[in-house]
Amino acid sequence: MRNLIPLAAIEVFVWLILLLSTFLISKVAFAISFGDATLIQRVATETARVAASGVIILIWLLVWKRVTDSYFWRTVSRRKATA
Repeated sequence: MRNLIPLAAIEVFVWLILLLSTFLISKVAFAISFGDATLIQRVATETARVAASGVIILIWLLVWKRVTDSYFWRTVSRRKATA
């Protein structure tokens, strides 16, 4: 039971970060606009939106990896100490 509480906290943390990332993508990425009068402006706008969304997703993945690595190594060190 003791091991489930940190795991549940990590799951809640990840879901909150995922929701925050979705919110950021919807507010930041979709707010980017270089105009839509010409084809070049539309292509630039869509490219910038995809790039901004990709950066937000990569940040989320890096945070998630850092959290899981921390949890993994903490669990492994506890198992070695009790073994």
